[in-house]
Amino acid sequence: MTELEAINTLLGVIGEAPIDRLSDTTVNEITDSALARRTLHEVSRDVQAEGWSWNTDYNVELQKDSTNQFPISSDSLQVLFSPNRYPDSRYVARGSRVYDRAQRKFDFGDDVASLIVDQIVMLLPWEQMPHAAQQYITIRAARIYSDRYVNSNIIYTYTAQDEEYARTMLIRAEEREGRNNMLWGNDRGIGSGLGYIPAEGTRFRFH
Repeated sequence: MTELEAINTLLGVIGEAPIDRLSDTTVNEITDSALARRTLHEVSRDVQAEGWSWNTDYNVELQKDSTNQFPISSDSLQVLFSPNRYPDSRYVARGSRVYDRAQRKFDFGDDVASLIVDQIVMLLPWEQMPHAAQQYITIRAARIYSDRYVNSNIIYTYTAQDEEYARTMLIRAEEREGRNNMLWGNDRGIGSGLGYIPAEGTRFRFH
């Protein structure tokens, strides 16, 4: 599914004609297609922020800049440091930089050459997401879009049912990707009973 197809799905839900090109969201354009695209981007960020196998990287090394600070990429949604590597959760992400809570500063001086991020959740562009994620984001965005600008209970009920089904399919795809097994855990090295990635939602599930 392309982003244009997704936006046309949103427009179709409120009874608008499809478009043949994407709207420019960098300008203050107030059109149905521009509002649909902004809603799609908003929902995409919210869904991806949960943290899934396809947008989560592990053991990412950060390098200092010329000011002895550790910048964080603007497309990072979550930056988590392992308490095993850095006790007392000393390092956290604040804004676009790493913050040292023990020293209460962003400037690391010459003491720390590099940092290892245990997990980093990235905001991926539309074309890099799997189909199940695109489908769920599209349907969820369509429900929000129609509720904001049409406020029809009939449309809301219909798309809410679709949204529930699409999320179920996304979680099933996530489980298949992880290849969870009650005997040896999964391919990511997570032991048995620790579940799938989204928000660590089933981390303590028992098989």
